[in-house]
Amino acid sequence: MERVRCYSILLSKFANSNIYRTMKMAKFKIWMVALTLIMGVSFTSCMDSDPTVTDITLGQVTEIFPSTVITAPYGIKFTAVNSLADKNLTYGDYVQFQYSYNSDEQQVDQNTKNINVTIPYIQVIKTGSVIVGNSKGEEEENATILGIGYGAEYASQAQFIYYDKNTLVVPINFLAKKELDSHLCTLYCNIEEIKDTDTELKFYLRHYSQEEEVAEQTGYNRIYRITEALSAFKNITKKLPTKVIIYANETTDFKTDDLDKAKSELTPYSVEYPYKD
Repeated sequence: MERVRCYSILLSKFANSNIYRTMKMAKFKIWMVALTLIMGVSFTSCMDSDPTVTDITLGQVTEIFPSTVITAPYGIKFTAVNSLADKNLTYGDYVQFQYSYNSDEQQVDQNTKNINVTIPYIQVIKTGSVIVGNSKGEEEENATILGIGYGAEYASQAQFIYYDKNTLVVPINFLAKKELDSHLCTLYCNIEEIKDTDTELKFYLRHYSQEEEVAEQTGYNRIYRITEALSAFKNITKKLPTKVIIYANETTDFKTDDLDKAKSELTPYSVEYPYKD
């Protein structure tokens, strides 16, 4: 009997601060490459190599009772055979998770719609704010970030991913002392910048820290719902964008998040928008 275990690199790094804080910058960059490459692997391509393993570990809670069901963006439902009542999950939560299943009892192929799994670890991906208006949000930030994804030097690869046509999953790296939730990262879309000939939808990521000191390199993943921004863009241009760009205020000094150590220009992170009308 073969028992297959699937692990998320996403959660193993951002969820385990003890591991993360010991990483050197070289390893940090390598890991971020691996993160995006793994998150970009489709379910089909994984099954080509081994039909019992998938590296995609993102999903949304679609049922709570009698069992927790997580639906992946590619449609497969993962039904937990173990209780997750102590995780305080709610309907609609976006999550990253680990799971295992018995491949002798369940044959997974291209037609699989449901898998009964054991979920030993699950973590909610919190939703960040998206402000659509007439501001880039400069006045709302007081700290720089280290980067989005794994860095601009790997611009040929994705810096963030689309959960669906209206939802971004963005890995954000910054300096912190203890409390990750004391760091707010908000996306701003300035509709006054949008011209009727534009093909790229622009956001500005602003980092507001409630901590007075920083001690380590850390980060988290955030969900961003961009429905309103897409609608505003389409109202002006009469089409959907071909690319989404996030501009971020990066530091030049990995020991401080002071704004006076920011790069001279905002760093752009862009990913092709794959959806059509």
